[in-house]
Order: sequence, then structure tokens, then C-alpha cells
Amino acid sequence: MSTIIAMAKRIIPAIATRGRIIAMLLVAATGIAVGVLIRQSGDVQPNDLVNFVAQFGFVVFVPLVALVISTAALGTLIEDKTLVYFWLRPIGRWKIAAAALLAGFVVLIPLVLIPMGGLALVAGTDNLTGALTGAAVGLVAYTSIFTMLGLFTQRALAWGLFYILVWEGIIAGFSETTGKLSIRNYSTAAMEHVANVELLEKTAASMPTILIVVAGIAAVCFAITTWRLTTMTVE
Repeated sequence: MSTIIAMAKRIIPAIATRGRIIAMLLVAATGIAVGVLIRQSGDVQPNDLVNFVAQFGFVVFVPLVALVISTAALGTLIEDKTLVYFWLRPIGRWKIAAAALLAGFVVLIPLVLIPMGGLALVAGTDNLTGALTGAAVGLVAYTSIFTMLGLFTQRALAWGLFYILVWEGIIAGFSETTGKLSIRNYSTAAMEHVANVELLEKTAASMPTILIVVAGIAAVCFAITTWRLTTMTVE
């Protein structure tokens, strides 16, 4: 465990750059500002604000922040050719994968959950726990996927944006079947269950199903990341 923590400490400065943090906080501030404007408008229902929190938070903010930070966890090390120093050490490749995930979570948990909490409070304190639970569900899944993606291509940001905008943003809403393959739907379902609210985007997933699916995504992505680290050539 000490080896994983030590590697994570070296990865964190590479991903938590000032530019990335400021850019993501600006996205969060924009969402909160829009939420405040919606609340202050004359003709608004409480459920409108709750749906805005879910749509902005789970369709835009959580996946975007996870993409920017997570793809850099291993992708940046490849670009600046420092991954070789980890790769050449006589340790299991799974420890490198675990260190990258740990570094991502250390940065992302406050960067995502604090703004999501502020956004939820705009819609009312009753939605806070639900919004944070939904954000946590999305964070685990997206971080696992995008950390893995950063190992496979130098265009991870572009492919990740395509996935967020096209699949999560458009295709997932076409049918119940595509919805089951969408992380945002599980985030939404988690918020519905915990906050006991009805959102525009319906899903029949129960909390046990949500936890099993997210754990499965994380496990599969971790296994693929470890396999890739084992088989790739690092210079």
C-alpha cells in the first residue's frame, strides 16, 4: 500500500495543474450561476431546479471533470516519458493502475463533490445527499473508464468528449436499452432513490443494481488498465 501511495503522490501534481483546476471550477461556477438565475426567475417549479441539477451535474459537470483529470493520470506520464520510471520498477503493474486511480480520486472527490453540493443547495437542502450520491456513482465509473482510456490513445480527451456528448448526451436518451448502457442514468437513478424525487429522465435501476453495475465497470476497467500496462512498450 505504501508503494501505491508513494506513486500516487508523484502523479497528483501532474494532473492537478492550476490550469485544469481553474477551468473546472469555472464550469462549476457557471452551473451554479445558471441555477441561481433559474431559481430567481418568476415562473419556476421546485422540480425544475432538481432536474437542472441532474442534467447539468450528471450530463456535463461530473463526466467532463472526470475526463480532464483522469485521462491525464497515466496519459501525462506517457507524454512526458516519466511512466517508464514506474514501469521499470519490480512491482505488479496493478499497483501502477491503482496509484493512478487513487491520484485521480484524491483530486476529483473535492473538485466534483463540493461544487455539486453547492449546485444541489440551489435546488434545496433536501436534494443534497441525493445529488452527492449520484455524483459519486458517476465519479467512480467515469474515473475508471477515462484512466483506462488515457493509456490507449494520445487523443483521449477528444474521444472522451465524443463519448460524453454523443453517447451520454444524445444516444442514451433514445431508448431504455441505450439508457441501461449510460452512466448518467445510473447517477440519476441514485439521486432519485436517495433524495426521493422524480426526475424527467426515468430509469428502473434499483440501488443494488446501480452498485453492482458501477463496481463491475470499475473492476473491468482496472483489469484492462493493468493488462495494458503489462503488455505495452514504455519508452
